[in-house]
Amino acid sequence: MNRCFAICILLCLPLLLWGQVVDYDARMRQAGLVDLATLGAGITVDLKYASADNFTGKNMYGNFRRAYLVKPAAQALKKALNQLQELNPDFGFVIYDAARPLSVQRKMWQAVQGTPGVNYVAPPRRGGPHNYGVAIDICLTYKGVPMDMGTPYDTFTDDAHITAEQWLVKKGRISKSALTNRRLLRKVLTDNGFLTYSREWWHFEYCRVSKARRRFALLNF
Repeated sequence: MNRCFAICILLCLPLLLWGQVVDYDARMRQAGLVDLATLGAGITVDLKYASADNFTGKNMYGNFRRAYLVKPAAQALKKALNQLQELNPDFGFVIYDAARPLSVQRKMWQAVQGTPGVNYVAPPRRGGPHNYGVAIDICLTYKGVPMDMGTPYDTFTDDAHITAEQWLVKKGRISKSALTNRRLLRKVLTDNGFLTYSREWWHFEYCRVSKARRRFALLNF
């Protein structure tokens, strides 16, 4: 009995440790993605899912702390940063999430089952835009400090939607300055090819997932 148990543990150990030993940095680079910290001094990274400061309350990335995108999306982000800093060199971006491995997507999907958050997380079966390295969660900064956008990141309420912002201001649910900041963020990103998502002021996509599936590889690790 003890021998059989020991053999079972040895056979299962690689599977049990898989999530702990994956080198996300190496796998991202192997996939040809670009480290966004290399784009310029105006980029800071604060990966929310690499801490407990997210809607799940759990660290889903382990020691991983970098943000990556596919090369054309990273190039577009660099252009957006240049455009933003032409307005004011003290402006910048903070990245809350970017390319996301499919293994992390599965954890997130499990965490939102039976909650309102299920409407905000792409099912892992085929992967969403983050899982192809074309989506970014982003906020404006001034001198490195995140600017007021009306709600915190990962706020799953109408206040985070971009479809009726004037009404949100009228009702006092977000401030006029928050609306101004949201519009500036959208302008510099959409001017350089990014697409918005109506339910999240922070989420932008270089292309929709249907196109991403034709052009880019799924980050299936």
